[in-house]
Amino acid sequence: MVLNITRWSPDTCDCVIEYSWDTTEPEAIRTHTLSNFINVCSFHQSLADNTTRWNTVLEENPRKNIAHQLILDNGPTGLSDLIDGTRQLKNGITINKSWSGTAPNRVLTITVSGFSLTQNQKNAIQAFLNTRFGAGKVLIA
Repeated sequence: MVLNITRWSPDTCDCVIEYSWDTTEPEAIRTHTLSNFINVCSFHQSLADNTTRWNTVLEENPRKNIAHQLILDNGPTGLSDLIDGTRQLKNGITINKSWSGTAPNRVLTITVSGFSLTQNQKNAIQAFLNTRFGAGKVLIA
């Protein structure tokens, strides 16, 4: 067992976290274990303890990333292109993300700029998001 410590600053908040992981484990089964919070952001400060903060950040960050990918994979064809087998936003289009509410129940709201989604397209994307995360966890505006 060879432990490595990584310092991570998620792009969903201003927390700075150190976690450990075993470099001998394959990435697919690797476990990240909280070592220390270097900084606790204002969103996560009110949570009871570091374990609750860690679990909350570990839920929010992938939720944002998976939601982004779901929009690319299930949005209208005018939104993205398939480049080298990967869906990517077309030039001039951005997906903006904002958070509201109180952790651990923060809501992610996503808006698309540079492309006008019809209400039917928004409804279809929202249905995918609701199926994956549950109603009210990720909203398409």
